[in-house]
Amino acid sequence: MLVCYFTEYCFRAWSAGCRSRYQGWRGRLLFMRRPFRIIDLVVILTSLVMISLDSQSHRIATSTFRGLRFFQILRMIRIDRRGGSFKLLASVVWAHRQELFTTVYIGFLVLIFSSFIIYLFEKGEDKSKIKSYADALWWGVITLCTVGYGDIVPTTWPGKIVASFCAMAGISFYALPAGILGSGFALKVQQNQREKHLTRRKVPAAQLIKCAWRHFSCEHSNDFSGTWKVFKKRSASHPGKIQQKQVHSTPCHGNN
Repeated sequence: MLVCYFTEYCFRAWSAGCRSRYQGWRGRLLFMRRPFRIIDLVVILTSLVMISLDSQSHRIATSTFRGLRFFQILRMIRIDRRGGSFKLLASVVWAHRQELFTTVYIGFLVLIFSSFIIYLFEKGEDKSKIKSYADALWWGVITLCTVGYGDIVPTTWPGKIVASFCAMAGISFYALPAGILGSGFALKVQQNQREKHLTRRKVPAAQLIKCAWRHFSCEHSNDFSGTWKVFKKRSASHPGKIQQKQVHSTPCHGNN
């Protein structure tokens, strides 16, 4: 697998010279300095180091470089080299940034106030595990996110009532960003499909307009200084080219 990765990396670095900006050794270096190329090189080098250490049975060195195994996870990023998924997510978040900011801000206020109220109700109880505001804040995060670990729970009835309202508020406010992002993704995909369909229509329409203009401008009855007069004046100084120009213009006139 490592040989395949290294061979593919070398072929991509070699074939990058087909573009003008990547020609020469400086262009190759510019190509290898791109973020995804750096990630590929780091993955290849770390994999080579780990294989060499395992083959030599250097356990001390292996334990030292054990953290390098994390870079092998970066191979999954190579699936999306152009970053289309990240660009799509960033565009959706940016398009709905106002709605997301509003929901996050309201959820943050609910978290702060509910945690403070729970702390006021539970701080004087002996059986309660909420001894500080940090414990109450941890409980608020787990409750509003509807995770429910159960390590910290209110013991008083007022605290349980507040916890019930906090759970309902968590379902209401903390679930809104998921709905906003979901609808944003659907709208973005629909917009991309519409743009692709419009692009498919633009190319034939442009070709049709270009052919119609050529057909209309080739008629000798139309006096267009931009198509015929300048063309004839330039050809008059070169008698040998007049016949050639007429040969090219005859099919155009014959198509009429």
